[in-house]
Amino acid sequence: MTQPTPQPGQYPPAAPAPAAGEARPSIGALFASVTGQISSIIRGEIELNKAKLRAFASKSSKGIGLLVAAAVFALYLLGWVFHTIEVALELVVPAWAASLIVVGILLLIVLILALVGASSLKSAQAHRPDPAASVAATKEAIQKGLGK
Repeated sequence: MTQPTPQPGQYPPAAPAPAAGEARPSIGALFASVTGQISSIIRGEIELNKAKLRAFASKSSKGIGLLVAAAVFALYLLGWVFHTIEVALELVVPAWAASLIVVGILLLIVLILALVGASSLKSAQAHRPDPAASVAATKEAIQKGLGK
């Protein structure tokens, strides 16, 4: 048996109409049904996001491992670069002076990076979130919205 196709402007009812002896659901029952459906949707979305995160983590783990290996080799390479600079300076000055020059350059780089990092952290403290203030502001907004 085939269903008749609705004509333009004719739409099937959203839910079957209650039978003659059947009572319509109360507003409370409808509200409970809606809240149950919303919580089911939210739980489903959470599960979907968990599954997506697991898939992302499993697919990206190989890339993360390769990046970590590259970072380790880059650190070894950096040591060899500084050693090469020292050996090159030994052609111009004595070995002890070349070592001191390279150490001095490294110390200067470390000091500059530390000062810039400390300055950046101090400026970031001004933007630190304050959960207690946020809760108080939300409470005020709710009370203001309710007219209390």
